[in-house]
Amino acid sequence: MPRKKLSPYLVILLGFLGVIAAGTVLLILPFSTREGISFVDALFLSTSSVCITGLATVNLSETLTGFGQAVVCLLIQVGGLGFVTIGMTVIALLGGKAGLSGKRLISETLGSSGKLDYKRFLFRAVLITLVMETLGFCINLIALRNNYTGGKLVWISLFHAVSAFNNSGLDLFGNGMLSYGDNVLLLLNTAVLTIVGGLGFIVIIDILSAKRWRKFSVHTKVVLVITPILLAFGTLLLWLTELGNPKTDMNFLHAFFMSAMARTCGFATQDLSQWRNASLCVLNILMFIGAGPVSTGGGIKCTTFFVFLAGLLALLRGKPTVVFHREISRETLTYAMFVTVVAMLYAVLTATCMSVCDSGLSLTFIFTETISALANVGLSTGITPMLSTGSKLLLCLAMYLGRIGFMTALLVFKRRWNRGQDESVRYVQADIVIG
Repeated sequence: MPRKKLSPYLVILLGFLGVIAAGTVLLILPFSTREGISFVDALFLSTSSVCITGLATVNLSETLTGFGQAVVCLLIQVGGLGFVTIGMTVIALLGGKAGLSGKRLISETLGSSGKLDYKRFLFRAVLITLVMETLGFCINLIALRNNYTGGKLVWISLFHAVSAFNNSGLDLFGNGMLSYGDNVLLLLNTAVLTIVGGLGFIVIIDILSAKRWRKFSVHTKVVLVITPILLAFGTLLLWLTELGNPKTDMNFLHAFFMSAMARTCGFATQDLSQWRNASLCVLNILMFIGAGPVSTGGGIKCTTFFVFLAGLLALLRGKPTVVFHREISRETLTYAMFVTVVAMLYAVLTATCMSVCDSGLSLTFIFTETISALANVGLSTGITPMLSTGSKLLLCLAMYLGRIGFMTALLVFKRRWNRGQDESVRYVQADIVIG
Protein backbone atom coordinates (compact mmCIF):
# COMPACT_ATOMS: atom_id res chain seq x y z
CA MET A 1 0.00 0.00 0.00
CA PRO A 2 1.58 3.32 -1.08
CA ARG A 3 2.47 5.71 1.70
CA LYS A 4 0.32 8.84 1.74
CA LYS A 5 2.44 11.95 1.38
CA LEU A 6 1.91 14.97 3.57
CA SER A 7 0.63 18.12 1.97
CA PRO A 8 3.44 20.72 1.60
CA TYR A 9 1.10 23.25 3.17
CA LEU A 10 0.81 21.08 6.27
CA VAL A 11 4.58 20.58 6.39
CA ILE A 12 5.11 24.36 6.34
CA LEU A 13 2.49 24.88 9.03
CA LEU A 14 3.79 22.13 11.31
CA GLY A 15 7.41 23.07 10.65
CA PHE A 16 6.99 26.59 11.97
CA LEU A 17 4.97 25.28 14.92
CA GLY A 18 7.75 22.82 15.72
CA VAL A 19 10.42 25.53 15.69
CA ILE A 20 8.25 27.80 17.85
CA ALA A 21 7.67 24.97 20.34
CA ALA A 22 11.40 24.17 20.49
CA GLY A 23 12.21 27.83 21.03
CA THR A 24 9.64 28.08 23.82
CA VAL A 25 11.17 25.08 25.62
CA LEU A 26 14.68 26.53 25.32
CA LEU A 27 13.63 29.96 26.56
CA ILE A 28 11.81 28.59 29.58
CA LEU A 29 14.93 26.74 30.79
CA PRO A 30 16.39 28.16 34.04
CA PHE A 31 19.71 29.16 32.45
CA SER A 32 18.00 31.08 29.62
CA THR A 33 16.74 33.83 31.92
CA ARG A 34 18.04 35.65 34.97
CA GLU A 35 14.92 35.44 37.13
CA GLY A 36 12.63 33.14 35.19
CA ILE A 37 9.93 33.77 32.62
CA SER A 38 6.31 32.64 32.33
CA PHE A 39 5.27 30.08 29.73
CA VAL A 40 3.10 32.63 27.89
CA ASP A 41 5.96 35.15 27.70
CA ALA A 42 8.35 32.43 26.48
CA LEU A 43 5.82 31.35 23.84
CA PHE A 44 5.26 34.96 22.80
CA LEU A 45 8.99 35.68 22.46
CA SER A 46 9.63 32.43 20.57
CA THR A 47 6.74 33.15 18.19
CA SER A 48 7.91 36.72 17.68
CA SER A 49 11.46 35.51 16.94
CA VAL A 50 10.55 32.70 14.54
CA CYS A 51 7.95 34.86 12.79
CA ILE A 52 10.56 37.67 12.70
CA THR A 53 8.10 40.11 14.21
CA GLY A 54 9.99 41.90 16.96
CA LEU A 55 7.26 42.39 19.55
CA ALA A 56 8.31 41.40 23.07
CA THR A 57 6.58 41.26 26.42
CA VAL A 58 9.91 41.34 28.28
CA ASN A 59 13.12 43.36 28.07
CA LEU A 60 15.61 41.04 26.35
CA SER A 61 18.76 42.65 27.75
CA GLU A 62 17.46 42.51 31.33
CA THR A 63 15.52 39.22 31.25
CA LEU A 64 17.63 36.87 29.11
CA THR A 65 21.08 35.49 29.80
CA GLY A 66 23.69 35.16 27.08
CA PHE A 67 22.33 31.71 26.26
CA GLY A 68 18.76 33.00 26.04
CA GLN A 69 19.85 35.83 23.75
CA ALA A 70 21.70 33.34 21.54
CA VAL A 71 18.54 31.22 21.32
CA VAL A 72 16.54 34.28 20.18
CA CYS A 73 19.22 35.15 17.60
CA LEU A 74 19.13 31.59 16.23
CA LEU A 75 15.32 31.64 16.08
CA ILE A 76 15.42 34.92 14.17
CA GLN A 77 17.88 33.42 11.68
CA VAL A 78 15.77 30.31 11.18
CA GLY A 79 12.62 32.40 10.84
CA GLY A 80 14.22 34.75 8.34
CA LEU A 81 15.60 32.10 6.03
CA GLY A 82 12.70 29.77 6.64
CA PHE A 83 13.07 26.26 8.02
CA VAL A 84 12.45 24.83 4.54
CA THR A 85 15.32 26.82 3.06
CA ILE A 86 17.70 25.70 5.79
CA GLY A 87 16.54 22.08 5.67
CA MET A 88 16.88 21.80 1.90
CA THR A 89 20.31 23.45 2.06
CA VAL A 90 21.46 20.82 4.53
CA ILE A 91 20.12 18.09 2.23
CA ALA A 92 21.96 19.61 -0.72
CA LEU A 93 25.22 19.86 1.27
CA LEU A 94 24.95 16.20 2.18
CA GLY A 95 24.42 15.31 -1.47
CA GLY A 96 20.81 14.26 -1.00
CA LYS A 97 17.93 14.82 -3.39
CA ALA A 98 14.72 16.62 -2.60
CA GLY A 99 12.40 14.43 -4.64
CA LEU A 100 9.09 15.52 -6.12
CA SER A 101 7.46 16.22 -2.77
CA GLY A 102 10.51 18.20 -1.63
CA LYS A 103 10.49 20.27 -4.80
CA ARG A 104 6.78 20.88 -4.32
CA LEU A 105 7.49 22.08 -0.78
CA ILE A 106 10.22 24.41 -2.01
CA SER A 107 7.90 25.71 -4.71
CA GLU A 108 5.14 26.44 -2.21
CA THR A 109 7.57 28.15 0.19
CA LEU A 110 9.27 30.27 -2.45
CA GLY A 111 6.14 30.98 -4.44
CA SER A 112 7.92 29.97 -7.63
CA SER A 113 7.41 27.63 -10.51
CA GLY A 114 8.92 24.20 -10.80
CA LYS A 115 11.46 25.53 -13.33
CA LEU A 116 13.51 27.07 -10.52
CA ASP A 117 16.92 25.50 -9.87
CA TYR A 118 16.21 25.09 -6.17
CA LYS A 119 19.73 24.00 -5.16
CA ARG A 120 21.36 27.02 -6.74
CA PHE A 121 18.65 29.29 -5.33
CA LEU A 122 19.02 27.97 -1.79
CA PHE A 123 22.79 28.25 -1.77
CA ARG A 124 22.59 31.79 -3.10
CA ALA A 125 19.97 32.76 -0.52
CA VAL A 126 22.16 31.49 2.32
CA LEU A 127 25.26 33.16 0.83
CA ILE A 128 23.47 36.50 0.43
CA THR A 129 22.30 36.29 4.05
CA LEU A 130 25.80 35.58 5.35
CA VAL A 131 27.40 38.34 3.27
CA MET A 132 24.84 41.00 4.21
CA GLU A 133 24.88 40.10 7.89
CA THR A 134 28.69 40.11 7.93
CA LEU A 135 28.83 43.55 6.31
CA GLY A 136 26.17 44.83 8.70
CA PHE A 137 28.07 43.37 11.65
CA CYS A 138 31.31 45.13 10.64
CA ILE A 139 29.56 48.48 10.22
CA ASN A 140 27.80 48.04 13.57
CA LEU A 141 31.20 47.51 15.21
CA ILE A 142 32.21 50.96 13.98
CA ALA A 143 28.86 52.61 14.75
CA LEU A 144 28.68 51.28 18.32
CA ARG A 145 32.38 51.47 19.27
CA ASN A 146 31.77 54.50 21.52
CA ASN A 147 28.90 52.79 23.36
CA TYR A 148 30.27 49.30 24.03
CA THR A 149 33.61 47.54 24.26
CA GLY A 150 35.05 44.03 24.05
CA GLY A 151 32.81 41.01 23.80
CA LYS A 152 29.65 43.01 24.44
CA LEU A 153 30.38 45.21 21.43
CA VAL A 154 30.90 42.14 19.24
CA TRP A 155 27.75 40.37 20.43
CA ILE A 156 25.41 43.37 20.22
CA SER A 157 26.76 44.27 16.76
CA LEU A 158 26.21 40.71 15.53
CA PHE A 159 22.75 40.35 17.11
CA HIS A 160 21.49 43.57 15.59
CA ALA A 161 22.91 42.81 12.16
CA VAL A 162 21.01 39.51 12.17
CA SER A 163 17.88 41.15 13.56
CA ALA A 164 17.97 43.99 11.00
CA PHE A 165 18.58 41.90 7.86
CA ASN A 166 15.91 39.43 8.91
CA ASN A 167 13.49 42.32 9.53
CA SER A 168 12.98 41.24 13.12
CA GLY A 169 13.48 44.35 15.23
CA LEU A 170 14.25 42.54 18.48
CA ASP A 171 17.05 44.40 20.25
CA LEU A 172 19.46 44.24 23.17
CA PHE A 173 19.59 48.00 23.73
CA GLY A 174 16.88 47.87 26.37
CA ASN A 175 14.82 50.74 24.98
CA GLY A 176 14.94 49.98 21.28
CA MET A 177 16.88 52.64 19.36
CA LEU A 178 15.41 55.62 21.19
CA SER A 179 18.87 56.50 22.55
CA TYR A 180 20.57 56.18 19.15
CA GLY A 181 18.58 58.71 17.15
CA ASP A 182 21.71 60.77 16.48
CA ASN A 183 23.87 57.80 15.44
CA VAL A 184 23.58 58.33 11.67
CA LEU A 185 25.82 55.40 10.70
CA LEU A 186 23.83 52.95 12.83
CA LEU A 187 20.51 54.21 11.49
CA LEU A 188 21.59 54.06 7.84
CA ASN A 189 23.16 50.61 8.26
CA THR A 190 20.03 49.27 9.93
CA ALA A 191 17.80 50.82 7.27
CA VAL A 192 19.86 49.39 4.38
CA LEU A 193 19.91 45.90 5.92
CA THR A 194 16.15 46.06 6.41
CA ILE A 195 15.43 47.29 2.89
CA VAL A 196 17.72 44.73 1.21
CA GLY A 197 16.30 41.91 3.33
CA GLY A 198 12.80 43.08 2.43
CA LEU A 199 13.44 42.99 -1.32
CA GLY A 200 13.35 39.20 -1.33
CA PHE A 201 15.91 36.61 -2.42
CA ILE A 202 14.30 36.21 -5.86
CA VAL A 203 14.81 39.92 -6.58
CA ILE A 204 18.37 40.07 -5.22
CA ILE A 205 19.44 36.98 -7.19
CA ASP A 206 17.75 38.32 -10.33
CA ILE A 207 19.63 41.63 -9.97
CA LEU A 208 22.97 39.87 -9.49
CA SER A 209 22.33 37.51 -12.41
CA ALA A 210 20.60 39.64 -15.04
CA LYS A 211 22.25 42.98 -14.16
CA ARG A 212 20.11 44.84 -16.72
CA TRP A 213 16.57 46.19 -16.41
CA ARG A 214 15.50 44.58 -19.68
CA LYS A 215 16.42 41.13 -18.44
CA PHE A 216 14.74 41.47 -15.07
CA SER A 217 11.58 39.44 -14.48
CA VAL A 218 8.26 41.26 -14.12
CA HIS A 219 8.28 40.32 -10.44
CA THR A 220 11.67 42.00 -9.92
CA LYS A 221 10.57 45.12 -11.80
CA VAL A 222 7.41 45.44 -9.71
CA VAL A 223 9.34 45.14 -6.43
CA LEU A 224 12.02 47.61 -7.56
CA VAL A 225 9.37 50.13 -8.60
CA ILE A 226 7.00 49.88 -5.63
CA THR A 227 9.72 49.74 -2.93
CA PRO A 228 11.21 53.24 -3.43
CA ILE A 229 7.73 54.69 -3.97
CA LEU A 230 6.54 53.35 -0.61
CA LEU A 231 9.76 54.49 1.10
CA ALA A 232 9.51 57.99 -0.37
CA PHE A 233 5.80 58.47 0.31
CA GLY A 234 6.17 56.97 3.79
CA THR A 235 9.03 59.32 4.62
CA LEU A 236 7.20 62.39 3.36
CA LEU A 237 3.87 61.56 5.00
CA LEU A 238 5.40 60.67 8.38
CA TRP A 239 7.43 63.88 8.35
CA LEU A 240 4.41 66.01 7.43
CA THR A 241 2.00 64.41 9.91
CA GLU A 242 4.48 64.82 12.78
CA LEU A 243 5.57 68.32 11.75
CA GLY A 244 5.26 70.64 14.72
CA ASN A 245 4.74 67.89 17.29
CA PRO A 246 7.00 68.92 20.23
CA LYS A 247 6.74 65.46 21.80
CA THR A 248 8.54 63.72 18.91
CA ASP A 249 10.72 66.35 17.22
CA MET A 250 10.59 64.35 13.97
CA ASN A 251 13.32 65.19 11.45
CA PHE A 252 13.68 63.89 7.89
CA LEU A 253 16.27 61.23 8.84
CA HIS A 254 13.98 59.79 11.50
CA ALA A 255 11.04 59.91 9.08
CA PHE A 256 13.07 57.94 6.51
CA PHE A 257 14.21 55.47 9.16
CA MET A 258 10.70 54.85 10.47
CA SER A 259 9.39 54.49 6.90
CA ALA A 260 12.07 51.84 6.27
CA MET A 261 11.26 50.10 9.56
CA ALA A 262 7.57 50.00 8.64
CA ARG A 263 8.61 47.55 5.90
CA THR A 264 8.43 45.04 8.77
CA CYS A 265 11.38 45.72 11.05
CA GLY A 266 10.53 46.81 14.58
CA PHE A 267 13.39 49.16 15.47
CA ALA A 268 12.23 52.64 16.41
CA THR A 269 13.90 55.98 17.10
CA GLN A 270 10.56 57.47 18.09
CA ASP A 271 8.12 56.87 20.95
CA LEU A 272 5.04 55.82 19.00
CA SER A 273 2.77 56.49 21.96
CA GLN A 274 3.49 60.20 21.41
CA TRP A 275 2.64 60.12 17.71
CA ARG A 276 -0.46 61.73 16.30
CA ASN A 277 -3.27 59.48 15.08
CA ALA A 278 -2.59 60.51 11.48
CA SER A 279 1.01 59.30 11.77
CA LEU A 280 -0.11 55.98 13.23
CA CYS A 281 -2.56 55.58 10.32
CA VAL A 282 0.26 56.08 7.81
CA LEU A 283 2.42 53.63 9.77
CA ASN A 284 -0.36 51.03 9.82
CA ILE A 285 -0.79 51.26 6.04
CA LEU A 286 2.95 50.85 5.44
CA MET A 287 3.15 47.92 7.86
CA PHE A 288 0.13 46.23 6.33
CA ILE A 289 1.65 46.41 2.83
CA GLY A 290 5.02 45.16 4.03
CA ALA A 291 8.03 43.93 2.07
CA GLY A 292 8.59 41.71 -0.98
CA PRO A 293 7.70 38.01 -1.29
CA VAL A 294 10.30 35.34 -0.43
CA SER A 295 12.03 37.87 1.80
CA THR A 296 12.76 38.25 5.48
CA GLY A 297 9.89 40.75 5.69
CA GLY A 298 6.18 40.37 6.27
CA GLY A 299 2.91 42.14 5.48
CA ILE A 300 0.60 41.19 2.63
CA LYS A 301 3.67 41.92 0.41
CA CYS A 302 4.23 44.94 -1.81
CA THR A 303 3.58 42.87 -4.96
CA THR A 304 0.15 41.89 -3.63
CA PHE A 305 -0.63 45.55 -3.03
CA PHE A 306 0.65 46.44 -6.52
CA VAL A 307 -1.46 43.75 -8.21
CA PHE A 308 -4.48 44.78 -6.13
CA LEU A 309 -4.19 48.40 -7.30
CA ALA A 310 -3.38 47.42 -10.89
CA GLY A 311 -6.40 45.11 -10.99
CA LEU A 312 -8.66 47.80 -9.52
CA LEU A 313 -7.52 50.39 -12.06
CA ALA A 314 -7.92 47.91 -14.93
CA LEU A 315 -11.46 47.10 -13.74
CA LEU A 316 -12.39 50.80 -13.71
CA ARG A 317 -10.97 51.22 -17.22
CA GLY A 318 -12.60 48.03 -18.48
CA LYS A 319 -9.30 46.65 -19.76
CA PRO A 320 -7.07 43.63 -18.96
CA THR A 321 -4.52 44.07 -16.17
CA VAL A 322 -1.24 44.65 -17.98
CA VAL A 323 2.06 45.32 -16.19
CA PHE A 324 5.34 45.88 -18.05
CA HIS A 325 3.77 44.56 -21.26
CA ARG A 326 2.62 41.36 -19.55
CA GLU A 327 -0.96 40.50 -18.61
CA ILE A 328 -1.55 39.46 -15.01
CA SER A 329 -3.51 36.22 -14.81
CA ARG A 330 -6.97 36.05 -13.29
CA GLU A 331 -5.63 33.58 -10.71
CA THR A 332 -2.99 36.07 -9.54
CA LEU A 333 -5.58 38.86 -9.32
CA THR A 334 -7.92 36.63 -7.30
CA TYR A 335 -5.09 35.68 -4.96
CA ALA A 336 -4.14 39.34 -4.40
CA MET A 337 -7.76 40.29 -3.68
CA PHE A 338 -8.19 37.32 -1.35
CA VAL A 339 -5.05 37.97 0.70
CA THR A 340 -5.77 41.69 1.04
CA VAL A 341 -9.39 41.31 2.11
CA VAL A 342 -8.82 38.37 4.47
CA ALA A 343 -5.88 40.12 6.15
CA MET A 344 -8.00 43.24 6.68
CA LEU A 345 -10.89 41.26 8.15
CA TYR A 346 -8.60 39.24 10.41
CA ALA A 347 -6.90 42.41 11.68
CA VAL A 348 -10.27 43.95 12.57
CA LEU A 349 -11.44 40.74 14.26
CA THR A 350 -8.24 40.39 16.30
CA ALA A 351 -8.28 44.04 17.37
CA THR A 352 -11.93 43.70 18.42
CA CYS A 353 -11.19 40.63 20.54
CA MET A 354 -8.17 42.34 22.10
CA SER A 355 -10.26 45.38 22.96
CA VAL A 356 -12.56 43.04 24.89
CA CYS A 357 -9.63 41.45 26.76
CA ASP A 358 -8.00 44.82 27.47
CA SER A 359 -10.83 47.33 27.47
CA GLY A 360 -8.76 49.94 29.30
CA LEU A 361 -6.27 50.40 26.45
CA SER A 362 -6.58 52.79 23.52
CA LEU A 363 -8.24 51.20 20.49
CA THR A 364 -5.79 53.05 18.23
CA PHE A 365 -2.86 51.50 20.11
CA ILE A 366 -4.48 48.06 20.03
CA PHE A 367 -5.07 48.25 16.29
CA THR A 368 -1.46 49.37 15.69
CA GLU A 369 -0.24 46.46 17.81
CA THR A 370 -2.46 44.07 15.84
CA ILE A 371 -1.23 45.26 12.43
CA SER A 372 2.34 45.13 13.70
CA ALA A 373 1.90 41.51 14.77
CA LEU A 374 -0.02 40.36 11.71
CA ALA A 375 2.45 42.04 9.34
CA ASN A 376 5.43 40.69 11.34
CA VAL A 377 6.78 44.18 11.99
CA GLY A 378 7.35 44.59 15.71
CA LEU A 379 6.80 48.34 16.07
CA SER A 380 4.86 49.01 19.24
CA THR A 381 3.17 51.86 21.06
CA GLY A 382 4.48 50.35 24.29
CA ILE A 383 1.41 48.39 25.38
CA THR A 384 2.80 44.89 24.70
CA PRO A 385 4.04 44.20 28.27
CA MET A 386 0.69 45.39 29.67
CA LEU A 387 -1.46 43.03 27.61
CA SER A 388 -3.51 40.29 29.22
CA THR A 389 -2.82 36.62 28.55
CA GLY A 390 -5.72 36.47 26.10
CA SER A 391 -4.38 39.37 24.05
CA LYS A 392 -0.87 37.90 24.04
CA LEU A 393 -2.19 34.61 22.67
CA LEU A 394 -4.23 36.47 20.03
CA LEU A 395 -1.07 38.29 18.91
CA CYS A 396 0.84 34.98 18.85
CA LEU A 397 -1.73 33.58 16.43
CA ALA A 398 -1.62 36.76 14.34
CA MET A 399 2.19 36.60 14.10
CA TYR A 400 2.05 32.93 13.14
CA LEU A 401 -0.62 33.34 10.46
CA GLY A 402 1.10 36.44 9.14
CA ARG A 403 4.34 34.53 8.68
CA ILE A 404 3.02 31.35 7.04
CA GLY A 405 0.36 33.23 5.06
CA PHE A 406 -3.41 32.91 5.06
CA MET A 407 -3.46 31.02 1.77
CA THR A 408 -1.05 28.38 3.12
CA ALA A 409 -3.13 27.99 6.28
CA LEU A 410 -6.36 27.50 4.31
CA LEU A 411 -4.82 25.17 1.72
CA VAL A 412 -3.91 22.75 4.51
CA PHE A 413 -7.51 21.57 4.20
CA LYS A 414 -7.18 20.97 0.47
CA ARG A 415 -7.49 17.20 -0.01
CA ARG A 416 -6.11 16.69 -3.49
CA TRP A 417 -3.19 19.11 -3.17
CA ASN A 418 -1.04 17.14 -5.64
CA ARG A 419 -3.66 17.04 -8.39
CA GLY A 420 -4.93 19.63 -10.78
CA GLN A 421 -8.46 20.91 -10.81
CA ASP A 422 -11.05 18.67 -12.44
CA GLU A 423 -11.87 20.44 -15.71
CA SER A 424 -14.51 17.90 -16.77
CA VAL A 425 -17.27 19.49 -14.68
CA ARG A 426 -18.86 22.79 -15.68
CA TYR A 427 -21.64 24.69 -13.96
CA VAL A 428 -24.13 27.18 -15.30
CA GLN A 429 -23.05 30.69 -14.33
CA ALA A 430 -25.17 32.60 -11.80
CA ASP A 431 -25.96 36.30 -11.92
CA ILE A 432 -25.71 38.03 -8.54
CA VAL A 433 -26.26 41.76 -8.14
CA ILE A 434 -23.19 43.42 -6.60
CA GLY A 435 -23.11 46.93 -5.10
